[in-house]
Amino acid sequence: MFIGIDDTDSERGLCTTYLSAVLMERLQPLGEIVGRPKLIRLNPCARYKTRGNAAIAIELESDRPDEVKNVALETVLELSDFSGMNTNPGLLIAPQVTANMAAFYLRAVTEILEIKEAKKLLDDAGVWYRGFKKGRGLIGALAAIGAVLPDFTYELIAYRERERWGTPRSIDEESVWKADALTYPRTWDTVDHHNNRIVFAPHSADPVLFGIRGSDPEAILEAFHTIKSEPAERYVLYQTNQGTDAHILTGVVADVRDSESYRLHGFVAEPAKAIAGGHLFFPLQKGDARQNCAAFEPTKNFRAIVKQLISGDELEVYGSVREGTLNLEKLNILHLAEKEEMAVPLCPECQKSMESAGKGQGYRCRRCKTHAEGRVRQLLPRDLETGYYEVPPCARRHLSKPLVRMNDDKVHPAR
Repeated sequence: MFIGIDDTDSERGLCTTYLSAVLMERLQPLGEIVGRPKLIRLNPCARYKTRGNAAIAIELESDRPDEVKNVALETVLELSDFSGMNTNPGLLIAPQVTANMAAFYLRAVTEILEIKEAKKLLDDAGVWYRGFKKGRGLIGALAAIGAVLPDFTYELIAYRERERWGTPRSIDEESVWKADALTYPRTWDTVDHHNNRIVFAPHSADPVLFGIRGSDPEAILEAFHTIKSEPAERYVLYQTNQGTDAHILTGVVADVRDSESYRLHGFVAEPAKAIAGGHLFFPLQKGDARQNCAAFEPTKNFRAIVKQLISGDELEVYGSVREGTLNLEKLNILHLAEKEEMAVPLCPECQKSMESAGKGQGYRCRRCKTHAEGRVRQLLPRDLETGYYEVPPCARRHLSKPLVRMNDDKVHPAR
């Protein structure tokens, strides 16, 4: 059987992954967990998402389905924050995963879906489910059990002892940097080198101590055992769609829709302009269509790349569209336009700059007796290379694929 859970946490605390970790322990007397639990991130544009927009799927072999339902239901009731405004838990238990469920996942990670769609699919399939309050969590719970992952990564999440919830986390930063040095690039987004900070631990009051992401379970465990911190109550290694670009659709500028995420090809129409707060905006053009693109202040050093773009640069951009603007997650510079300026001509004889011969009389070299009619076009060097650039780890979205995972010769990973 397949258990799906979503939307149990709130901005104030608790955590769907923690609930699932506790549930897996409670289910051990009733059956055997099959494989690794799945941690599934959904459309990052979802308006009513809780903190991380994550849902969990657990596969269980058991011949005691009624007892499983009771334990799961009791755990959701105990470890959900029903006081949260956007907390609308969903729990379901399905005997099998159907093709319709797999298709639902693909839509849930790229589109905005309605609760009635999830309920209809569940009712048609005869699946047992419970939705609380508005029941919005049924969308994620259904998507999680339907998730087929042609590309996947892992995350080990360690959880705090209950008496420590809401207090500052005790983590030895030096050991975190050591863990990163030992295991990168098999693990990533543990630290942010450019901004000199650790980024794998939240600052909220939820039960999570920290999370280590990577492609290699052995490297993740090596990092975990290297890090010195307060005692962990428990930890779970999840299989996940994080870091896969599962949310990215290949699109065209003319057909972009709000609340979806795209890879778009086009040309910089105008250099980026800054507004108050340090946010940068530039238009990407393809044919007659334009798409506004933004590098917001939290993307930090990534903005230095955007500032250097000029009209005519050929790009692929990756990001999510909100209110008509694409929030950049990374970009691929395919071709750099030539940057020119009008400069004082050089003497063809001595190669030194000429001087003005007087208003409207061009330029001359007194020494060589040479003359030029006026300023000349001169190509300027571009302090920029073609290839992929990404936002730093401190600004990365869960689903965005880090460049360390991309098999391309021209990548410029942000560490």
